[in-house]
Amino acid sequence: MTQVIVDTWYLMLRGLRESLRQPVIEIGNVFIPIFFFAITVGAISGVAGRAFGVSNYVGFQMPVAVLQGVAGAAGAGGIAMTTDIERGYFDKLLLTPSPRMALVAGRLAADGLRVTVISALILVAGLVTGSGFAAGPGGAILFLIMAGLFGVAYSGIGMAIALKTGSPQAAQLGFLLFFPLLFLSPAFAPKDVFSGWLAFLATINPVTYLLQGMRDLVLSGWDAGSLAAAFACIIGIGAFTMSLCALALRTRTT
Repeated sequence: MTQVIVDTWYLMLRGLRESLRQPVIEIGNVFIPIFFFAITVGAISGVAGRAFGVSNYVGFQMPVAVLQGVAGAAGAGGIAMTTDIERGYFDKLLLTPSPRMALVAGRLAADGLRVTVISALILVAGLVTGSGFAAGPGGAILFLIMAGLFGVAYSGIGMAIALKTGSPQAAQLGFLLFFPLLFLSPAFAPKDVFSGWLAFLATINPVTYLLQGMRDLVLSGWDAGSLAAAFACIIGIGAFTMSLCALALRTRTT
């Protein structure tokens, strides 16, 4: 176990150094969600109160921007893994005594830290534009922890695809899969105004509960029920994606 932790640490540092060497990618991961955040708020905030009773639409949308940034940054982890595979570096790591799971865990840990920093920047942008934060500083810290944990959990999708296929094009699906989940959640309007098939899909969509837990911290403060549901969704998604990673890693190393 100690060896896994040590090797994960060093491989995490390697992943973070890659990000520092390619800052343009990270700038895009911050700029794109902030851009859509500004466009959405500018287009809808004026009617949000009358249309569906949301007076603070900046705060309502800020968690959506954070999740967009998290998904974009986490999706890059799978592409980085395919680069290691194509260049033969991953095969070199397999020849070392490093535990196999550390090869994946190091990349996932780096993704978790990256998305936490990106989320913090988007959070600051939201606060500057008037989102407020009802849960206070402690809630903001928990908000960032939730974003980082979701980043690790979601990054597992792209990582599993990368390990299974070794294809950068296929690994990009890890990012694209998030958009249906986001748009089938109450991202732009409360779930109360949904009806029919859309209400049903939003109800079974795990992103709905993650988004609600983060949104409550911003708009209304601490809510144990919504936070428990949000963490349950993160754990559930993480258990699923980590299982996929373990199976894909086993396939590649046998």
